Amino acid sequence: MTATASDPVQFMLSLLGAVREVTGRRPPPTWTHVDKVQAKLGTTNIDAVDAAIRIAAKKGWLRSDGDPPKSIALTGAGIKLLELQAATRPR
Repeated sequence: MTATASDPVQFMLSLLGAVREVTGRRPPPTWTHVDKVQAKLGTTNIDAVDAAIRIAAKKGWLRSDGDPPKSIALTGAGIKLLELQAATRPR
């Protein structure tokens, strides 16, 4: 999964999806290291990853620990957002 920060909405969804995959789709709160998610995204742009994490945390889609964030976990709201996005994606 390669994500670029040029489309912020897609990058955010890719970030949330990467967290879900890296945590093995286990229920929240299942924590993982930001480095693992960044590797899953296939990006070296840590600034974009950090910014997306902060926004997602403010929206209630993720929980984060550290400044800058070192560990993150999806919330129930984050999972619902991913499920809604998957349900409305054109086939």
